[in-house]
Amino acid sequence: MRSALKKQFLLGFCLFLSSFPLSAKLPNSFTEDIPSDYHQFWFLYESEKRGNQTFTAVRPFYIDFQDKTTAFRIRSYLAPIYYKEETNHWYTWSSLFFFTGTGFKHEEGDEDEDILLTPLFLWGKGDSPRENYFSIFPFYGKIRNKLSYQELNYFLFPIYTDWKYKTYEARSILWPLTMRGKSESRDDLRIFPFYSKKEHFGKYKRQSILWPFLQWGEERLDKKEPSRYFMFFPFYNTKDSKDGNMKSRAYLWFPVLNSLFSYGYDRKTGQTNYSALFILFQYTTSVKKDTEKFILFPFYGYSYFAKKESEFISPFYFSLAQNTNHLKSKSYFLIPFFSHIKQEFVETGRTDLYWKFWPLLRYHRDSEGNSVWNTISIIPIRFEGMEETWEPIFSIVEFRKSSNGEKRIHLLSRLYTQRWTEKETSIHIPLLAEFNKTATGFEYQFFYGLLGIDTREERTQYQILWLKI
Repeated sequence: MRSALKKQFLLGFCLFLSSFPLSAKLPNSFTEDIPSDYHQFWFLYESEKRGNQTFTAVRPFYIDFQDKTTAFRIRSYLAPIYYKEETNHWYTWSSLFFFTGTGFKHEEGDEDEDILLTPLFLWGKGDSPRENYFSIFPFYGKIRNKLSYQELNYFLFPIYTDWKYKTYEARSILWPLTMRGKSESRDDLRIFPFYSKKEHFGKYKRQSILWPFLQWGEERLDKKEPSRYFMFFPFYNTKDSKDGNMKSRAYLWFPVLNSLFSYGYDRKTGQTNYSALFILFQYTTSVKKDTEKFILFPFYGYSYFAKKESEFISPFYFSLAQNTNHLKSKSYFLIPFFSHIKQEFVETGRTDLYWKFWPLLRYHRDSEGNSVWNTISIIPIRFEGMEETWEPIFSIVEFRKSSNGEKRIHLLSRLYTQRWTEKETSIHIPLLAEFNKTATGFEYQFFYGLLGIDTREERTQYQILWLKI
């Protein structure tokens, strides 16, 4: 039991620390190898069109990227106030990292949508009225197909709560003090803290008296080797399998903090666990080498589970690695100053490299051939929506290389911009100069045509008061 909790905690901890995606995502930058139709005014406005892909920015208020080929779109308004990604089949959005929503679009035109304001507000709708739900915590809630239940209702929580799953129905008054649940296969009763029983016939039976001090039960009754456990909290905790292939003992055990001393083994998996001084020392090894852990907190720690690897040296440096069928990645972090993230999305073959010396420098390169670096980088974490919105306003130098071979350099919050390819060079200085040079000549405009000259055609043209002569 404790081993499973440790694995779940480790996995959750790794996912929390690794803010990068765990599966292949659609490209969120230009990929088509054709010239760009590009326009800019200082850092305030920027637009680019390349085939079926477009980008528009009105900084810091609005960012929009679209790819009509894949029907992929990204939008943000004053990021992180609002950020949204969507295709023809799904969408996800967030506001201030706190208010979030996801949805799925069906071919018939219907949508399933979930909105979450953790944990105060929930709203969702589906194909039929029975799939709609609404919750304003703690006053009233009717939630469907969430939190592992088909339906969950409450009124002035915790005064009254009921929930059901398939044939199982349960009710609670003053949750979690009292609860009664029953179905053809389950029987649950709780009168906290005096007595509780939770039984799934043929699978498990758990009981307690004066919880949490006395707890005992049987697990895995439907497996070849059931197990039983007993706890006299917090002094002694034990778990054994029927045939003796699995055993664990813990002395002076507390949730999260672990125990003063514990040990355990599982002969079937070949796994052995030791811990001491609560979280300060933890050691896990396995014959198959599919689970490993060694921690001397807070100085050093290493863990490996489910092809995911993590390591820390002091509370400030840690690394994460993953080698699964969907993603191969390696990341390093020195909080808060340095981060390095390298990813390979196996299903699409895309690669992505990102690193940052905060607040001095950011660098990003993708497999489409796009790369960018800039200084200053004011956003301490990787969040491309915020970085694309805010960092051009404060950057001293930006350099971009696009997949079509075009290069761009921006200086001093984009007071100076130069774009060039093998055949063309353009310079932008807000209001003062718009300059474009090709093999046939050049064009210069002051104040967007108040005065100008264009020698790129056979006949030279002049501009006075925005009129060509």
